[in-house]
Amino acid sequence: MAITVKDFAMGRKTFFITPDLSLFPETYLEDYFSFGYECYFVENSKIIPLKEKIEIMIQIFHDIILIFNIDYNVEGINWAEYISELQKKYGDRVAIGVTFVKRADKDAKRKLEKMYLFDIGITCGCIQLEYQKSSNFIIIQKMLNANQAQGRRKNIRALCTKAYTFSFTYKGVLYNGTLQDISLSHFSFIFPSGKLPIKDYEKIDEVTLHLKGLFIKSGAVLMMERASGENILFVFAFVTENGMNGLNDRYRQLIIPNMYQLMSSNCKNLMDKVISSRSDENMLSRDVDDMEINL
Repeated sequence: MAITVKDFAMGRKTFFITPDLSLFPETYLEDYFSFGYECYFVENSKIIPLKEKIEIMIQIFHDIILIFNIDYNVEGINWAEYISELQKKYGDRVAIGVTFVKRADKDAKRKLEKMYLFDIGITCGCIQLEYQKSSNFIIIQKMLNANQAQGRRKNIRALCTKAYTFSFTYKGVLYNGTLQDISLSHFSFIFPSGKLPIKDYEKIDEVTLHLKGLFIKSGAVLMMERASGENILFVFAFVTENGMNGLNDRYRQLIIPNMYQLMSSNCKNLMDKVISSRSDENMLSRDVDDMEINL
């Protein structure tokens, strides 16, 4: 399945730059995902300079929060100077915050807050992390909430690869195919016009989803259909056996890490695709929204 950069880049995304994994493990991102926060880690690498990677990210994602771990040393980068440059260059176009581990010097926190919040003018906070990583989950969650990192969405929508399929029986006929996208509350797929004669708000008692090795069964109600070229996009809402909206608790807990890994993989593929095009000297000045990514 091919999507455009614009399709994937929709929605607010938070990137933690060079995080300290001993204080902030990646498993936290799966939990934040369940609350509607789409977050990713960006690590330093020898393949592409960190500054160049961040410029490409800002070009791709138009609603972006960058949280820098200022305790991480990157050769050639002074965090205060670099973040000040980004703030002056992009202004409100990019929201910036910083994290640092708790200092022994009590005045150090105050000095860092003055530098980043008042002198440089970042808007997403100067966040002090504790030595115990269990404490940092709530600290970071509060930071995400304060900066409205959910954006406008209640549930994050993951664009699916060919490994994400569905099947169900409707009026004695078996239907199956590849999912278009999936969230914790909905899923969608595209069929040729006239292939699925279902009415709005009709319920299908059991839909089987094959999510790259994970099997889920749930009821579903057709919430919307709209034209997609010569085809029809069908959007269904999950319903439990008790008629409640959403997935049952067991499947919800299973699908969260699966969806996060899907989205993380899609993000990496997207970045790799755009980075591989950087040999074009005009790449950073061109609009990449229409570039296609194969899922």
